[in-house]
Amino acid sequence: MAKTVAFDPGYAPYLTSFISNIEYMYADINKFKNLGQKRFKFKTYYPQILALIEQNVAFYLGCLLWATYVSSQKGCEITGNNCLGLEYKEEIELEEINYISEFVKYLGKDTKYYLNMNYEFPKEKQDILEIYKEFAKLNEGFVNSKTSDDIKLPAQLKTPNEDGIKQIYETITKEVVTTGNFEKLYTLKDIIL
Repeated sequence: MAKTVAFDPGYAPYLTSFISNIEYMYADINKFKNLGQKRFKFKTYYPQILALIEQNVAFYLGCLLWATYVSSQKGCEITGNNCLGLEYKEEIELEEINYISEFVKYLGKDTKYYLNMNYEFPKEKQDILEIYKEFAKLNEGFVNSKTSDDIKLPAQLKTPNEDGIKQIYETITKEVVTTGNFEKLYTLKDIIL
């Protein structure tokens, strides 16, 4: 019997649509005509917006980390790949991540306008999004990813040693997916970036 490796280590239960959440919040903010009310509403949503950005960037980092682990498990069948056999459409595959990349460009303006505060999306997090985009394109949305050998990693990613692979696996399976604390993934960033 062939060895298997999961496509998703258990991230799915913790994910929500970034686009839907942001559009809901902004629709709620924009239903007010009065600037004072808009500012108040933006201020109440701001921590949620920042948390949503953090969760999503950490998720994309987590995908890169998990893919690094999966590709290290040579000759394994990938289980649970819901993308397998579907038609690859790049604009659909990258819709959410492209939306995040564009949204963070404008969040600084909104933060200044509504809160009179500065916000700048960290370059290292933008780099994670860009590397993930390349990863998704390389793998054509995983529509043909049947085995661990089918997973292609971007050239920017380092190849970890055996200890690094073990640390990725242990942290993801024992700490991240059991708690939903995606920020823990940042402790692994230097292993692959």
